[in-house]
Amino acid sequence: MHSRIAVVTGSNKGIGKEVAKQLLTTCTVVVLACRNKQLGEVAVKQLNSPKARFMQCDISDGASIASFADAFSTEFGALDVLVNNAGIAFKGADPTPFEGQTGPTLKTNYKGTVALTERLLPLLEQSSNGHLVNVASMAGKLGQVSAERQAQFTSPTLTTDGLTGLADAFAADVAAGNHKANGWGNSNYDFSKLCVIAYTKLLARRYANTALNVNCCCPGYCRTDMASNRGPRPPEVGARNAVMLADPACTLNGEFI
Repeated sequence: MHSRIAVVTGSNKGIGKEVAKQLLTTCTVVVLACRNKQLGEVAVKQLNSPKARFMQCDISDGASIASFADAFSTEFGALDVLVNNAGIAFKGADPTPFEGQTGPTLKTNYKGTVALTERLLPLLEQSSNGHLVNVASMAGKLGQVSAERQAQFTSPTLTTDGLTGLADAFAADVAAGNHKANGWGNSNYDFSKLCVIAYTKLLARRYANTALNVNCCCPGYCRTDMASNRGPRPPEVGARNAVMLADPACTLNGEFI
């Protein structure tokens, strides 16, 4: 097996852990990047493979992202697969008001994902067969925003800064209480995943005709902590879309599976 190094965020449990487990069959090193050190180390122990490694990374914390990226680059100096799986979702019974959930949700699901990806892209660019996979959701449907907003998200000239500007505009309108009137949806989680999908698309355009393939996927409604274990499918099934997109033989680019 040729050397193939992977990073999977949010991989101490649920779908992320299953993605890491399945990637062990095609990778020589799989780094479980998790914010909880204890759970991350337990997950590596449970995987019971010398190819599995834990490194701490909290994608909601810029300093943690920088520390992880520097340590990873120093130790490995190469990256072939990045699966951005880490994310949060407030439960329906959570007492935090809607406007109080917006910042944390976007900071983790979208901005943290972008920050970590941008730090690791130089390594992915050097891979002869690179794969970047963002775990999104069917909840991130484009139809949640107005036609005018849809045009902004699908613009072929959309940049990362422009997309972050849209995310900030949504947050500002939520704080002002006029987000619906300004063409936004009414779900912080759904909007964060819309941003992740749009980010995937713009990166795919950036790396078209290169050795780096960029795609995103929806794992479906699975029995995980995020879904309060109500999903009908086990996480090992939900992980398959991400694993397929990370396979060395996958040539898809810019797709949402």
